[in-house]
Amino acid sequence: MRALATAIIALGFFATLAQTALAEESKALTARSEQQKKEDEEIDKAYRAATRGDRGPAAKVDPWATVRPADNDSKNRH
Repeated sequence: MRALATAIIALGFFATLAQTALAEESKALTARSEQQKKEDEEIDKAYRAATRGDRGPAAKVDPWATVRPADNDSKNRH
């Protein structure tokens, strides 16, 4: 039982080391230069300005415009 527990702990230790090594390797592959980071920030700012910019006041909409009677019809009613 002790040998099994030791083997499991060792396996977990080596798996953690392998995970750390892979994570560091992937960070090196995705490292971006300062110029690329600045370009990304400019693109993000332009996107935010285009999608969240001021659109001005909303147009007033009357959903009952086609349902209401004409002005002449309302005068004839009692």
